[in-house]
Amino acid sequence: MSSLFGRVFLGAWLTAVIMVLAAVYITHFREFGDPRQKDRWDGPELYGEINHNLRIARRTGSEHFTRWLERQPEKVQQRIYAIDSYGMEILGRPIPRSMAPMFASLNFRNHETRGMVDKKPSIGSFMPLRGGESLRVVFIAGKSKEEMLLRFILRSFWPILVLTTLASGLACYLLARYLSKPLDNLRTATRRVAAGDLSYRISPTIGGHSRELGELAADFDSMTAQLQESMAEQRRLIKDVSHELRSPLARLQVALGIARQKNIEALDPELDKIGKAADYLEDIIGDILSLPVSGGDERALDDVVEINSLLTALTDDLKDEAAEKQVRFDVRSDDHELLVATRGSSLTAALENILRNAIKYSPAGGHISVHVRPQDQCCEIQVTDSGNGVPESELEAIFRPFYRTDEARSRESGGFGLGLAIAQRTVAQHSGRIRAFNAANAGLAVCVTLPLLDASF
Repeated sequence: MSSLFGRVFLGAWLTAVIMVLAAVYITHFREFGDPRQKDRWDGPELYGEINHNLRIARRTGSEHFTRWLERQPEKVQQRIYAIDSYGMEILGRPIPRSMAPMFASLNFRNHETRGMVDKKPSIGSFMPLRGGESLRVVFIAGKSKEEMLLRFILRSFWPILVLTTLASGLACYLLARYLSKPLDNLRTATRRVAAGDLSYRISPTIGGHSRELGELAADFDSMTAQLQESMAEQRRLIKDVSHELRSPLARLQVALGIARQKNIEALDPELDKIGKAADYLEDIIGDILSLPVSGGDERALDDVVEINSLLTALTDDLKDEAAEKQVRFDVRSDDHELLVATRGSSLTAALENILRNAIKYSPAGGHISVHVRPQDQCCEIQVTDSGNGVPESELEAIFRPFYRTDEARSRESGGFGLGLAIAQRTVAQHSGRIRAFNAANAGLAVCVTLPLLDASF
């Protein structure tokens, strides 16, 4: 049982039941097998019948008691032993060694004695007969302590056990629930914070349980408040930097316009590339400035993009960059129209980062496989390079900001280890999933799954 609630409940419940069993056993242990406790005898009726037949034998002789004992079942005979005046057992049986002291203590002055035979309560009786004869009888009246305890459990203990189990089970359930519920709330809070909801506070849910839990809740809320403030400051800084970038970008646009006015046809292709890059940079800065500072209200996905067309445009734009490394694209898709909700150029930037990353780590003469396929209500985009892949232990880490698996190679190829981190956050904002794995007979494969829009309306 792995849950804390189950462990607390089961442990407290078993403890309560064991305590009840121990209390009952200790309470009754001294009485079990006590020969003075007649209510512990196993056959008071049989004891009365023995006395009745002894009184008859007193008038008629020992033969009557012998005949009566011979007629009894073997189970009864094993509990009754009798010795005549000559010291012989009336049925010719050997006397148990533990019974001999009781027989020795019976005489004309001591007509009755009680003791233990094989840890069982026993009663001895001396009966004088006619003609100076006598009869000494020992009757095993009960069972041993262990047998009496077992009989008590089987007969009268079960109702007590059932009631105790139910009552203690209810009490232990409430106790376990009281102890584990705050921890369940804390686990829920940590998951929400890990998912990015830094505005969640736990004090209202567990603050009133106890002083220690209240202090823990207050410390947790203080931590999340500081994280929220830090994240807000970070967003403000990004916005400020992005805002400052607009001034040199505006000057770049002006310089680009002046260059185009000179009407130098040989530079037109290069100027077009510079203009496209400047427009793209303008879109990115606009997206950053449009993001909310608090992070509690994300912008809606108010645009639509067709995935096949987007990937075709991206691979065309990156052909020259790939050709410099003698790397080619292999794009495979079907004729299905794959519409995805997006916001501005954010999805374009994410997929471009993945493709640039594949170009960066593919060797000269390699190829990059881009496979697009619909899957249920989603579309799956898999980009596989022809590099050396990534160690299995680092497949999760490559999505962390500024993480690079090969420092030297990253410096040669440029970049700061932000491409996949940006892609992961963008895909998550589109309610999608991204994962990386090492493809067979290839390099690293990055698989992006995005929900599709219903185009039937």
